[in-house]
Amino acid sequence: MVYQNIIVDIYQAASPAVGERLFDDDMLRDIYYICEEIFQKRNAGDPYPKEEVEEYFEEFHTIISFFKHVEITLDFVDLDWSALLDELIHTFPQIAWIGGSKEKEDNRVVYYIDFVPIAYRETNFPFMVNLLQSLEQQLIGESDDVLALFVNEIERLVSKFVKPLTTSNPKVKAKPKPKVEAAEHNVKEANINYVLKMEEAVSRERYAKERMRLANKKLEVVIDQMERQNLSRAINELSKPNNNENEDWDQLLKIDLREYSQLLQKAKFLEQSWMMNKELVTKSEKMTISDNRLTYEREQVRSFKESVSTNEIYLILEECKLIESRVKIKKKSWFRQPHVRIMKMDYDSILNKAAYFDLIQGENFLLEQIVLNEEPDDLE
Repeated sequence: MVYQNIIVDIYQAASPAVGERLFDDDMLRDIYYICEEIFQKRNAGDPYPKEEVEEYFEEFHTIISFFKHVEITLDFVDLDWSALLDELIHTFPQIAWIGGSKEKEDNRVVYYIDFVPIAYRETNFPFMVNLLQSLEQQLIGESDDVLALFVNEIERLVSKFVKPLTTSNPKVKAKPKPKVEAAEHNVKEANINYVLKMEEAVSRERYAKERMRLANKKLEVVIDQMERQNLSRAINELSKPNNNENEDWDQLLKIDLREYSQLLQKAKFLEQSWMMNKELVTKSEKMTISDNRLTYEREQVRSFKESVSTNEIYLILEECKLIESRVKIKKKSWFRQPHVRIMKMDYDSILNKAAYFDLIQGENFLLEQIVLNEEPDDLE
């Protein structure tokens, strides 16, 4: 159903930093609460792995961004955003609504609401950040196109909480007039104002819509460029020949503590990224992929993926634990930053795994963009 004066769009990135900030919630706190609620409903009586879940999301959100956002554009009306937020929390219990802002220009108001969708998994780690799977679990059997249904449901909720648009222009106080004359004057003034508003809206609609679209796509384009750069770097790293693989394997290297921490985190989360990749590849197999929608070394990426089996992915965590046990962390001294003493063999191992994580995660981002934009006419 199409609602007049209401446009809802979903974006695969955080909202732009514009307008008036309305609210900010603690992302991790909201995610922890949602995960515990989901787990208790699906596993009555089983102990909830609180520490494992908190450690997972606390580390994982430092590697990739969880944020997605919904944009609500209103013409000639405003919104009771607080009431809408309460309704969104109730309607979509597996989504953390974590921040919002408002931008107003003339007769148009745009609301940006950041959110993180949580999906439940029966095997391996029980939770993941995935919009489509989260919606499928919340909108079971209602529609094959859960993303379009998600947009339609938000439009419906927004229509419940629209209110008159208030203007900041002060009105000149007029002298009292006879009732009949005042009524006729008010009708004429209302008609004139309405015509002017409609003419203004028609003349500026194309420009305003394009301007808003560019503003909202800006951050998404930046993220897209970063993911493609990571993908390219990962391919180059994995393509390097290992002629000296067995030479000096026990040599002790000194690397920055931050570099070591980031590489190790990527290696640890490779399994989750691998599982997400399998699901996204399955969803995208039925789609026609053209150069203007997806451009990356797909055959080269596929060849790297085929060189590693699923069973090998499951061994990564154990290998990471062994590397951690052998590494020596040197704390900050007077003249030196914190650093790590690590064997060349272990450094090469986590460097390779981190590059593989970047490759998988880069492809995941590009595939997810295609899956969400499968029907762009419905969402743009």
